[in-house]
Amino acid sequence: MKNNFVDIENESYCLEQKSEQIVVVCASDDNYVMPLSVTIRSALENLAKDRRVLLFVFDGSIKDANKRRFLSSLDLDRCEVRWIPKPDTLINEDLFPASITSSDPFVRHITIDTWYRLTISETLPQSFKKAIYLDCDLVVNADLGKLWDIDIEDNYLLAVARLESFGDQTVPCFLKNWRELGFSENDKYFNAGVLVFNLEKWRYDHMSSKCFDYVKQNQEYIRWGDQDVLNAIVASHWGELDAKWNCMNPPSMSKEEIDNSFILHFCSGGLKPWHVIESYPACETFYTYLRLTSWSGYRQTISQRIWRKLKRTVKRFLST
Repeated sequence: MKNNFVDIENESYCLEQKSEQIVVVCASDDNYVMPLSVTIRSALENLAKDRRVLLFVFDGSIKDANKRRFLSSLDLDRCEVRWIPKPDTLINEDLFPASITSSDPFVRHITIDTWYRLTISETLPQSFKKAIYLDCDLVVNADLGKLWDIDIEDNYLLAVARLESFGDQTVPCFLKNWRELGFSENDKYFNAGVLVFNLEKWRYDHMSSKCFDYVKQNQEYIRWGDQDVLNAIVASHWGELDAKWNCMNPPSMSKEEIDNSFILHFCSGGLKPWHVIESYPACETFYTYLRLTSWSGYRQTISQRIWRKLKRTVKRFLST
């Protein structure tokens, strides 16, 4: 397979989805290329031999050198990569809020880049019927084909609900305007780090436009970026996945729980494996796959670790 180091908007031909291809979408800037390489390499390592990945990456100004380094970390015979330019024709500062200040101190400012995930149905070729979205701070421990093969039925998307282990799991814990939106106290709130999109239904009901309108009209209620927006817009029309497809608390997981997980999601900002000073079992899983990439041998310097710990301490102080 050729090295597809191109932007999809410059393609002279139309991409067609082959039956054995699993369509995956990620988003990254230059700072997250390394963990993105772990996410995709781990997915390929656990993928059935007869399956291939067609990967689309929203390009948040990634340097060419890092793109080449990312591509060299993958088996390009099993993974075709397409770079998606920033969808500025759909989202731009003239039509959209450039920055929203979240009421949550650990989120702070929500920039315009946050909303790119909402454009997946419009930026991917119209012939594609579904796509898996993955955050780039996770490790895939299972065959992604099994997630792809789950029947999406008539849902807008499939996702994993927030778990009781976090203490908060229902919509009222996250959406400040839940009553106005018609939710009940027991409605679940899903995490948007692992999603399976029903692109056909999304396009038919113009869901991207509804998401954009929601952001414009409800800025003061948004705390968790596009995750809030997606929960508000799809309401009860989403399918709940097995929690193993998005294990959101790796630092507290035992070795046995890690081995039985499908996807480990390092969603705690201060506890990313490549940031922490104190290691935990899931860290080693991350570094096992990192050693298979062109970032093999990467470790944070002591000064970087001290600086990050200082920033976390200041954040906690400000939040109180």
